[in-house]
Amino acid sequence: SWSNTRIQVRVPTGARTGNVQVITASGRATARLTITSPWVNRISPQSGRANTVVTISGENFGFSRGSSSVRIGSSVVSSFNSWSNTSIRFRIPSNIPSGNLTVRTSDGTSNSVRLQTTSPYLSTISPTQAQAGSRLTLTGGNFGNSRGTGYVSFYPSVRPSFSNYVSWSNTRIVVTVPSNARTGNVQVTTSNGASGTRRLTIQSEQLASLPSRGLFGYDPPTVTKNPKTAKFGFSGIGHDIAMTWETKSASEIEVLLNGNSLFNLRATSDWQSWWTILSRSELNSGQNVLEFRNSINQHRSSSYTRWQLRDVKLWRGLNAKPIADAIYLGSSPPPITESGLGDPFPAPFNAEVTIPFALAEAGPVRLAIYNLLGQPVRVLTEGWSAAGAHQVRWGGRTASGAEASSGVYWAVLNMGETVQTAKLALIR
Repeated sequence: SWSNTRIQVRVPTGARTGNVQVITASGRATARLTITSPWVNRISPQSGRANTVVTISGENFGFSRGSSSVRIGSSVVSSFNSWSNTSIRFRIPSNIPSGNLTVRTSDGTSNSVRLQTTSPYLSTISPTQAQAGSRLTLTGGNFGNSRGTGYVSFYPSVRPSFSNYVSWSNTRIVVTVPSNARTGNVQVTTSNGASGTRRLTIQSEQLASLPSRGLFGYDPPTVTKNPKTAKFGFSGIGHDIAMTWETKSASEIEVLLNGNSLFNLRATSDWQSWWTILSRSELNSGQNVLEFRNSINQHRSSSYTRWQLRDVKLWRGLNAKPIADAIYLGSSPPPITESGLGDPFPAPFNAEVTIPFALAEAGPVRLAIYNLLGQPVRVLTEGWSAAGAHQVRWGGRTASGAEASSGVYWAVLNMGETVQTAKLALIR
């Protein structure tokens, strides 16, 4: 409002303590006004990586922090070195983008000054649940326009190989999930430091590799290297576990869980892959004991029968990956609860490769081969597929029937909105 004797006006943002003037055609009048809102004069330095100490110079910050705060964009600073009425020193938090810095007190919010952060920050990963061999997209910033010495790390301290990186830009990274990655945090590291983390759940991840390799199968065999039994301990995890292993034995082998017989394995002259499901109803919540007994050696004190056991592994969940090209042991094949692309075999291949995949429910499927440039080579199957385990073979020929050249190719499986990939190596 404005009258001959009274004016009401809002104090503008950016006004400082000093004189207020009323100016008319007849002259001007002056009175002093004290501004209590915080004001930022400058910040030093104006850019830096995470944990860099920044000094804010200004006024009306308050003589102690109390409930006041410093924000960079929408991120709240939590680590302060000092706080006074005219100066604040703080450390740049990790995993935040560049943004406008403001100081907030009970008297209001200051003007904003731009702070440039140089450390990588990770905003999202997609999908948040993936399988080994599938592609993961990481979005954020300050990754660098090319990878250079940067890398993505998976739990536990797993770095993808060079060939696993599909693309790398300053704001987006596409990488193939390594086979030895486990459920846990994903992080981006560059020359400017490490980003924050995002949690990735590995579906059908390997939970444990029981130490069977190297314990059996020595040549020539001896009594001590062909024992009557082999036992392994592991902890229950509250749900069903898929188990895979390989045997080579001249006699039958009995498999027991916690002292209860599960099944017998037939004698095999060459290595045979097996898999089964250990039901949560059969597992203890704590320690469990898995035992392999050689049936003939149980009754001998000398001249033990040769038998070999290797690669005893436990897996979370169930899909084509841990069960491809292995014999299932159980009363009936269990239902497929997770869709997924299996590991192609043989790897590498010369004449023909088999690509397994599983569908938890019926739906549209497209399986195609692409070269490293992303160009389509051949569509192997496209259309509606029933639920269950499937296998598709590729004879190393293009859509025109010509032989594909030696090199690396990608099998790409589209299942509705889900896309998974597997690497193929063709050697002529």
